[in-house]
Amino acid sequence: MLSPANIRANVLVKLGQLTGKTHALPLVLFSPTARCNSRCVSCDWWRADGARDLTLDEIDTLAGDLERAGTRVVVLTGGEPLVRPDVMAVADLFRARGMTLQLLTSGLALGRFADDIAARFQTVTVSLDGHTGELYRAIRGVDGLEAVAAGVRKLRARAPHVAMWARSTLHRHNFRFLPDLIAKSRTMGLDQISFLAADISSDAFNRPQGLPQVGDGAARLLLNAEEVEEFAAVVEATIRTHADAFGEGRIAQDPAGLRRLVGYYRAHLGQGRFVAPPCNAPWASLFIEADGDVRPCFFHPAVGNLRQRRLGDLLGDAMPAFRGGLDVATDPVCTRCVCSLNVGLRSKLW
Repeated sequence: MLSPANIRANVLVKLGQLTGKTHALPLVLFSPTARCNSRCVSCDWWRADGARDLTLDEIDTLAGDLERAGTRVVVLTGGEPLVRPDVMAVADLFRARGMTLQLLTSGLALGRFADDIAARFQTVTVSLDGHTGELYRAIRGVDGLEAVAAGVRKLRARAPHVAMWARSTLHRHNFRFLPDLIAKSRTMGLDQISFLAADISSDAFNRPQGLPQVGDGAARLLLNAEEVEEFAAVVEATIRTHADAFGEGRIAQDPAGLRRLVGYYRAHLGQGRFVAPPCNAPWASLFIEADGDVRPCFFHPAVGNLRQRRLGDLLGDAMPAFRGGLDVATDPVCTRCVCSLNVGLRSKLW
């Protein structure tokens, strides 16, 4: 059942879609550090040194601004949040102002931080891009699958109340193993697994401006025509054989969501058009990078930086200006989006 506060936040988000103004900012994704302890083929965060990460005092100011903006949930994401030595002090700044915390992590350090995470976070999502140690290492650049599995077990034992999910980016290296990834998430004791396609079109993930060229690592994640047909067959077989997993919510997407992944890779081959998913993320949320850049979502360019302007000022003019010029259905970033948020009046996201 939705709480009155939840309903109010949803209503204010929908009102913001009509007015363009920031009536509420229920959800914020924040990267405490740009550093990472993985070397994934789909991401360049591992190249960052974290030298420009916001200080604890700067994050304290941000937390106060978020409280005034009505933020209910802060998602600590990366880079890799647990690489930052004072990450739990960062978490406590938001908790002290009544915000609920979620964690997106590689999972490599879950075991070391299990007690701290259990005391602070409502949900934990770990990256699971390979179901075997060899495949995991090939995709994520570190031999870490067993460490992740052990961390999940330890955190589960410490905090059975914490929801634990897996997220997998499917691309040329692992699309064939969709059913195996579902099975692996189950045997690891994770509650649910979600799937994304590989973003190669934006400057997210610490990539330089501009579209990747054919030889770039990101572009090499795309499927060729033969592989797309194979992926389509894998998806259809998974839909047939995993009806119980869909019904029980162990797979986050519905069958149409999995088929959309195939359509995304088809569009990159010119076999169809890119279709923007239903999304109102720029009205309901922000992504704040480790250096203070404020993005309307994970993939759109920054509208400002917290070291130059306070968050309230950006919410008052820069964000409304961005929203006023955004047509999700036709925007080139939105149409190629691999991850969306769509808040409705009955959504229960915070």
